[in-house]
Amino acid sequence: MGIFAWWRDRRVSAQLDRLAEAVRSGTALIADATAYEAAGDQAAIPGVVECWDDILQFKANTELPSWTEGWRIPQSQIEDVRACEQPGELVITFRTPTRFRAIAVTPLLHAEKWRGLVAP
Repeated sequence: MGIFAWWRDRRVSAQLDRLAEAVRSGTALIADATAYEAAGDQAAIPGVVECWDDILQFKANTELPSWTEGWRIPQSQIEDVRACEQPGELVITFRTPTRFRAIAVTPLLHAEKWRGLVAP
């Protein structure tokens, strides 16, 4: 392994450690999710939702291996967070028409913080 690869791996490891600590403490939220498109065939797209610094970001499972940012929306555009039919699942809906009409999340940690995402 060259020095560049070693340094890059070390930096990535440090970033993952910081992310894991942010998730444990609740300053960042991450959960498995399914996004439901607002237009077209209204497909259900499995992926991951992250929320930090008042930004909600959805990344489809097909996008995870790449460095794309996924779909982002400010927390102020969240209309409601409510319980779903599935136990432990929450549904996030949005104020204005967006790419997705709703995202269903299954939080393993900090469910109360997910419910608190609705802007006043």
